[in-house]
Amino acid sequence: MWTTRVSEITRSPDRNGVIESVLRPLPSKGTIGICAPAGPVNTDRLQVAVRHLISLGYGIKLTDNVGGKQGFLSAADSIRCSELESLFADEEVDLVWCARGGVGTSRLLPMIDYRILEMSRKPFAGFSDLTALQWAMWSERKVVSFSGPLAVEFESGLSEESRDFALNLLSGASYKNWLASFPQVEPQVLRTGAREIIAPMLPGNLTMISSLLGTRWMPDLRGVILVIEDVSEPPYRVDRLIFHLRNAGVLQNLAALVVGDFGWSGDEAEGNYELLRQSVLAGTIGTSYPILTNFPYGHGAVRMTLPVGTPMRLTIQSDTIGLSYGSSPFELIA
Repeated sequence: MWTTRVSEITRSPDRNGVIESVLRPLPSKGTIGICAPAGPVNTDRLQVAVRHLISLGYGIKLTDNVGGKQGFLSAADSIRCSELESLFADEEVDLVWCARGGVGTSRLLPMIDYRILEMSRKPFAGFSDLTALQWAMWSERKVVSFSGPLAVEFESGLSEESRDFALNLLSGASYKNWLASFPQVEPQVLRTGAREIIAPMLPGNLTMISSLLGTRWMPDLRGVILVIEDVSEPPYRVDRLIFHLRNAGVLQNLAALVVGDFGWSGDEAEGNYELLRQSVLAGTIGTSYPILTNFPYGHGAVRMTLPVGTPMRLTIQSDTIGLSYGSSPFELIA
């Protein structure tokens, strides 16, 4: 078993008096711990991804059941929970990275000891189904994590700038304007509002966000920059999810709404994205915060890694949209 010492924790109060852990950045030759807290992993792809990460100078530590399969899960709930916690507690591991998403993370939420995750001060990366855990970490202990590529995706399918951006961000890098790293994607202003916003950002998968409603792990979204994405859901289902959030009252007092990639391509894409824009506008009637669409975040090859919970500065001018840290989770120990 592992041990943790509360005296080793470094904390700082945010502007609202909430205690947040300060994260240690991934060192240039640090060790990445990879686990599978959700669905089963394609081990061939994972092996290629591991070789790529090793070629970049990183050490890799895989949990025993990272390549396991039990139905639509990688392993039993107790095993997935234990292996996740073990990487956070392992002093040799600098970054905890999820091998893939899929399904099953929600089953772990009542089992996890969030204090272990908080006290480790390690970056944690994943997205999609992992939204449930990342939002729970923020809701329970105000632990910042990173919504970005899964470890297995370093095998293929990601653009070079997406891979570089993720690793640089997890290593503590800061950017004057994050969007400058993705010049081929131009976010659009769907609705104007405040020109500059500094607020906590909560990015995630729309389906998983909806699944948290009514649970203790759903964060308070008042004053938050909400970023949503999903993967190839029919527009009517996306509309249902958006109105589920509206009817639950969580869209009324956002600081901003940012809409990412929804995975549509081919002949259906243009029509589906127009339906998405209509659903977003209808679901936010009566509010006045700005709304952006076509943001480089989601399941596509070109995607930005975003922090979960960190204050971000979003600027919306007539000809320029900017995004940068409002307060870096690494800055006190950089």
